[in-house]
Amino acid sequence: MKSTKILSVVVLLVGAIGFLLYWMMVKSDNQSYIDAMLNLTKILLYAGIALALIGWLKDIFSSKKSLTYTLISLGFLFVVFLIAYLKADKSPYKLGNTEYSASVSTWADTGLWMFYILALIALGLMFFSWISDFFKSSE
Repeated sequence: MKSTKILSVVVLLVGAIGFLLYWMMVKSDNQSYIDAMLNLTKILLYAGIALALIGWLKDIFSSKKSLTYTLISLGFLFVVFLIAYLKADKSPYKLGNTEYSASVSTWADTGLWMFYILALIALGLMFFSWISDFFKSSE
């Protein structure tokens, strides 16, 4: 049996169970159906994460080229993270009546800087791709 057929059957079963729990939750005011729905969602989330990691690891170790590209990408991401961490504001900040520690401020600022840097790189690569496609099509 093909994996797509197995996956289709699993998706159908999970959908039917989810619909049944939802229907029972709507018809009654019982908390146990909500808990069952949340537990089903957690199980599906964990299973999805596990399958994605297994597929990713299988893909990485399938060839030396994949492993090389993955290591280069992770190294590049680490350099971006290091730059973002060094640019982050490491002082505590106050929002309303709550004062947040320097650690919280540093990690939040690091995340923002990583977003800015990666967004700028993505825009630059899109622009480069657009320009190179423009000149290739004009030839």
